[in-house]
Amino acid sequence: MINYLIMTMLGCTANLTSPEVVTAQDSSSAELIIEDTGNNETSEDYNQPGEYEITIESNTASVTNCSNMNYSVYSPIGHSNPPVVILGHGFARGPDTMTGWAEHLSSWGIEVLLPSLCHYNIFAGVDHEMNGQNMKELGELHGSSNIIYAGHSAGGLAAIIASSMDENASGVLGLDTTDTENVPGVPDFIGQQYANTIHGIGFYIHGESSSCNSENNGLDLFEMMDEFYIIKVDGADHCDFEFPTDVICEMNCENTNTDRSDEHIRTSIITSGTSAILLLSGI
Repeated sequence: MINYLIMTMLGCTANLTSPEVVTAQDSSSAELIIEDTGNNETSEDYNQPGEYEITIESNTASVTNCSNMNYSVYSPIGHSNPPVVILGHGFARGPDTMTGWAEHLSSWGIEVLLPSLCHYNIFAGVDHEMNGQNMKELGELHGSSNIIYAGHSAGGLAAIIASSMDENASGVLGLDTTDTENVPGVPDFIGQQYANTIHGIGFYIHGESSSCNSENNGLDLFEMMDEFYIIKVDGADHCDFEFPTDVICEMNCENTNTDRSDEHIRTSIITSGTSAILLLSGI
């Protein structure tokens, strides 16, 4: 099952080409290729909601170069001092595409801060580094320490930058993370300036290479980290890592060349992502 493999493969590299073949190769990372989770009952556990009911609170924060950053706090009811995740959405997207992640993780005992990142505005300018700084500042304003930073696509890049800036960070989870490349007005490979100085452990869950995930250039970032673990979800496209996604993403990024169902792919992603967050949080 996925959560068992993640926890038992810490400290080695694994190339899981079938559910039963794992080969140890190295002491610095782990790479798992998830091909199917539908035939193992226990692998569904983290795909299901956890035991906690949740509350959702809307707030506004004043951070650098953004005096009114809207964000929501997803809190597990009855859990005192829960671990905190700050969750970033992708470029030209929004927090609505990550509310499923926030609700799901909170049901497992995690407090999730879901901001509307201020510096992905095509007209006002794109500033990935400022988004990362704002994520770190949001955690400070919230009074949190040992934060886990997570994000989808360019939100994953912002999470890496935040984790590099925050010496108390527990780690980072990238969901089909992208680095900058061939974007007018934006320097190439910004993430490479930060990836090798993140604090904590890096987990990277990614799908098939495509233009929508910049041909998986986020992989380079995690391979620069001191301790990193990589999971490829076979057949997954860029939209599968949003929760929920929408027709706008699917019209541009849907992978039609897979025989795996969307249900199996999303189960793999949600199970793997939840397991990684719980591991980083100490739960």
